[in-house]
Amino acid sequence: MHSGLFGRTYLTLALAAIGCLMPLRVALAQAEAEILTNEAVMQMVTGKLSKDLIIGKIGATRPGFDLSSEGIITLCTNKVDQKIVQVMLDAGQSSVRRGNAAQSLSGLDEVLTNDVIVRMVSTKVPKQLILSKIQVSRSAFDISATGLVGLNTNKVPEDVIKAMMLPPPPAATKAVAPTREAPVPIAAPPAKPPVTKPPVKKPPTAFA
Repeated sequence: MHSGLFGRTYLTLALAAIGCLMPLRVALAQAEAEILTNEAVMQMVTGKLSKDLIIGKIGATRPGFDLSSEGIITLCTNKVDQKIVQVMLDAGQSSVRRGNAAQSLSGLDEVLTNDVIVRMVSTKVPKQLILSKIQVSRSAFDISATGLVGLNTNKVPEDVIKAMMLPPPPAATKAVAPTREAPVPIAAPPAKPPVTKPPVKKPPTAFA
């Protein structure tokens, strides 16, 4: 009787545990299937979600952002906080490094020019975001004397111009493990010739 009661209690607890885990598994599956876009982030900003909630959502969802200069301009124009845009850039970079970037993720392969930087400055994109965009993008800047004068005339901050003048970072290469040299075999000492003892002469046998 006790064993039957114990079995029913165990079954009830097991079913309850499964019932509690199912919503969590469904939520995780939905998060993996969902791809977050610029429009979704702007929707959350318009809906007055807190900055921490939006950043948490970005960290838990696969990114499919438009991280081009125009995409960043649109985000800033729609009053998306600078910190949120920076987290979006970081999330996009991380997904590319991991090799699981969504097909909709775009803009990280954009080639920046002087005109692109001038447009970002003129549309009030924060300086730190412009610097971040320069760091993660390829570039074809005109940093001749004429080009620098043009940037200064268009009120590009000096920090940004300095970043544009820096050489692009070298392409990442895989570290090669140092190879160990095979130990030089030590020559064995020459074998000593065998020592031969002279034959022992037996004393002559005395005859009676």
